[in-house]
Order: sequence, then C-alpha cells, then structure tokens
Amino acid sequence: MYIRQISEAIIQYHFLEVFALHRIAKGILASAMALSLLGGMAAAEESYYLELPSKGITTSTKITVDVPDENEAVDGINPITGETWYGNYTPILVNIDSHPDALPHWGVSSADLIYEMPIQSDGSTRSLALFMGDIPSYAGPVRSGRVMMAQLREIWGGAWVFYGEQNWYTGVNTVVDVSDWALSIHKDARQKGRWVFPFIAGHEGNYQSLFHREHDGNHVAPHDVQIDLKAVQALFTSEPEMHPFLFTEEGLDHGTDVSSITIEYKTTKPAYVSSYYYNEMTGLYDRYRNGEPYYDANNGMDTAFANVIVLRTNVSWYNGAPERPVIQFYGQGTCEIFQNGKYIRGTWVRTDSSKNADETKSLPYRMIFLDDNGEELPMKVGKTFIQVVNNDQPVLITSGSKVEGAVAQATPVPTATPEPTRTPKPTRTPKAGSATPAPVIEDTAEDEDISFGG
Repeated sequence: MYIRQISEAIIQYHFLEVFALHRIAKGILASAMALSLLGGMAAAEESYYLELPSKGITTSTKITVDVPDENEAVDGINPITGETWYGNYTPILVNIDSHPDALPHWGVSSADLIYEMPIQSDGSTRSLALFMGDIPSYAGPVRSGRVMMAQLREIWGGAWVFYGEQNWYTGVNTVVDVSDWALSIHKDARQKGRWVFPFIAGHEGNYQSLFHREHDGNHVAPHDVQIDLKAVQALFTSEPEMHPFLFTEEGLDHGTDVSSITIEYKTTKPAYVSSYYYNEMTGLYDRYRNGEPYYDANNGMDTAFANVIVLRTNVSWYNGAPERPVIQFYGQGTCEIFQNGKYIRGTWVRTDSSKNADETKSLPYRMIFLDDNGEELPMKVGKTFIQVVNNDQPVLITSGSKVEGAVAQATPVPTATPEPTRTPKPTRTPKAGSATPAPVIEDTAEDEDISFGG
C-alpha cells in the first residue's frame, strides 16, 4: 500500500501514467523505480526548467570542423548499437506513422535507431525506424515516404519500407517528389512503372503481399498497416557498406546534469510531444509520447534509449506549402547530445569533402556527431533516438544547474493522476507455417497516403 502511494505521488509529479504498474511482470521493478524517483523529488525543487538556447543557430554546406575518417567494423559488434551481434548486415528502415491514433507502434523496442521529424508545418511528425540487430516479425504502422527519409536511407544503404509517397504531378521535381528524387539518384529505382528493391512500397503490386492490415482493436485505417520484416530481410542479395559509430560502455563523463528532455512539436490536438526521463537505475532514457510511455505493441515493452540526440537543421516548406517538408541532411549543424544523464552541445556533419557538402554527392556518407571538443562522439552502447528539429525549435530540459544562454521556464503545475488505461494485448506473432496475412489492397479512400500530402 505504501509503495502504491509513493508511485501515485511520482506519477502526479511527472504528469505521466506509469504504464509498468499495469503489468504484473514489471511490478517489482516499478516499485523500486518509484522509491528511486522519490529520492529525486527533493532535488527537483532546486532544479532548473530551461529552454536551451537556439538564437543564431544555422545549418551550412561549408565545413568548418575536422571530419573523422570511417570507423572500422568489428566482428561480433553491431555497428549501430555497439552490442554483441552476429549475422548478415541487412538494415531495414521503416516509415512509422507518428499520429497519436497510430499508437502503440509495432516493433519499435527492437529498432537500433529511430528518427522523428516534422512532416507538416503545424508540427505533425513522422518516424523512421532502423532495424538491423534484432529484426522483429512485424513493424508499423507504415505510412508514406518523403524525400528526406529517402536521403537518410542513403547513409545505411538498406531497404526502405513505405506505404505511398509524396508526389508532384506537374513535371519533374526532385525536391519533394519521392519518385523523381529516387530516379535522379538511382536510375533503376523503378522498373516497369513500379518500385523495386531496396524501395519496398506497399501500395504497388511488387511487394503488396508483404504488407497487411492488423485489426487488433487498437488500430484503424489508415493507421493499421504492418510490414513483414522477415520477408523484407529475405530480399537482400548482398550486404550494404557499414558506417559504424564509435562506442563507449561508460557514456559522457562531463556536461550538465539533465533529468528530462521535451520537444513540443505540436501541443494542440492531435498533439506531438516527445519526452525523455533519465532513469538512473538503468542508465537509459525512458521515452514518452504525449505524456504516456512509448511502448511496443508487439510485446508490451516500454522503450528506452542510451543516446538521445536533438539534431538541429534547416526545416522549410516547398513553395510555402505546409505539407511539403524540405529538411537539410547534409552539411554541418548543431546538435544537443544526451548520455548518462549529462548534456553537451555538439555538431553534426555529413559531407564527401573536407570543405563543403554537396546535396547529392554527400548523401552516401555517414552522419557524424562531434562532441563539445570537436572530437567524434562515442555512442553509449545501446539504442539511439534522433529528434530532428528546425534550428529554432524549443528544446526544454530539467537541469541540475543553469545553462549559459538558456531561458528559464515556469515549472509546469502537476496535474491530476490520469485514470489507468487498459493494458493492450501484444499483437499475435504468426506461428511458423501459418497462413500469410491477407495483403493490403490499395484503397485511396481508406488511406490518404496514396495521394499527395498523405
């Protein structure tokens, strides 16, 4: 009873429903976490709620830093997470629907790396999840592609899974039209009018059988499309070039103590707010969406990340249209780096040259993160989440000390503890030899992704 009272106090303090308390399997861990968090409440009274400085931050094609060489791939080590891994290098990137109605997502606890980025000027976002070390049976909900997601695919060289894509119907347009962009980079991206590997499109006949709609009671169209990742993995005939990160078991040993991170892409309904709370017991950042734990519908597992990076860059809207995002993923810019409960400001760079970056030539090169000393950042072993934001996007933190240039914010007033929600049932994993799920049938009325702007 005492533990329950403590837990409710913590929940009220953080404005969150602790999903782990609803699962008997995590009852003991949840109680221990509650006691740990209670100890931090007194310290929180002396903490600072800050907006990190963003004035004057720009992204450029001019390179002013020393660009490190490629890191060597190590046998038995996952080049993306640094964890023990053996197998074929078959990275699969999946466009994940970030609309609140698409939650919970399938497969995300298995992803090595996830990006989230704006796709509408109102703050709506979409995710791109990279699966390699642990490829689950299914992932999703899958939604339509944008050019900037195709640009990120070039780093990893793997398969790209999407359901519909943004198009431009009045001539060739390589800025926002996914087909035009892909054909300008890969002349064989489409054959006989259809996408071919590594472009796995669910709305065309080539790969339609790899997708199906999951009617689990929690998802409805257009937020219900799953991709069979094992079937996608079987399509690889060779291994792409690896671009390994550097790794460390310890993580940052300096920087500002930060216990929470919040990016408010959009606060009006439907809201798109991504938050992280540092868990001292695990050394990881527990992720939340709109104040609720971000968990995996495949297995009911909450998600946590060893590295959280806020990548600041130029985000604009082609011809001023609010549904046509243009995001710069080459050149040099600023990033906010979080590891081990520590924060530093660093630099990201992606270029094929020591002086300048080219929009096309630099794309196959890796994106490198440099620390506050200009040295390549060793990733803490584990999973990484990269939040892509415009250069002036507010990033809010709870800090143990002041940050130069940061703006103090009013501490949020705790709200009433929300009513417990029903624990969702994990999606059933098909047994070996069972019938293949019915493929998705193209339906423009049901899924607006097939048309421009979906």
